[in-house]
Amino acid sequence: MLLRLNNVSKGYGVPGSHAFRPVLKNLSWQAEAGSRICIAGPSGSGKTTLLNLIGALDRPDTGEIMFGDRDISKYSADELAQFRNRSLGFVFQQHLLLPQLTLMENVLLPLLPAGNSASSEKRSWAEHLLKKTGIWEQRDQKPSQMSGGECQRTAVVRAMINKPSLILADEPTGALDETNATILADLLINLSREEGITLITVTHSSELAAKMDRLFHLRHGRLES
Repeated sequence: MLLRLNNVSKGYGVPGSHAFRPVLKNLSWQAEAGSRICIAGPSGSGKTTLLNLIGALDRPDTGEIMFGDRDISKYSADELAQFRNRSLGFVFQQHLLLPQLTLMENVLLPLLPAGNSASSEKRSWAEHLLKKTGIWEQRDQKPSQMSGGECQRTAVVRAMINKPSLILADEPTGALDETNATILADLLINLSREEGITLITVTHSSELAAKMDRLFHLRHGRLES
């Protein structure tokens, strides 16, 4: 089992006060390695909160978040940073590319925090991914010279450069037109399948949700299959 949440709760505000707003309530859930999972739910239901907890961008109020046999909610700040860099890839609704860098430089950027250099092996891996996603010819262009779909495909490649175990995608097609949304959805799923990477996505797109292996709805702080 790649990921397991045990009785995870998360809320905002001061517990016990009238302003406290519980979001996740004793949520227990698990994801198998290599699976493709969609989490759906209305705005404000806690989907992004859940993704942030899984992605070690936030900590639960109570409960455990087990990645393999380790509870990442107990990691120090430095341990969390290393875990995110080495084990996770993130794709957001906006591509968040650095405008002053070229496509290739943006892709190789996650290598820097771990003190890695852009070795020939990593450059070959980047080249493989860029060719597979159809943006190799744009490798020396900057984001302002690229289309929205090309920038989002670059974000997918960047998420995979460290060969993570898990990719977390938060509304990855939300800012794209229908054609580019379909291209990106197929790209994420095919790369996940071919590389054996677990994919968890939050989306309002019924088309993307229909292509995933499993669909869960977040209701009243809990996930329902």
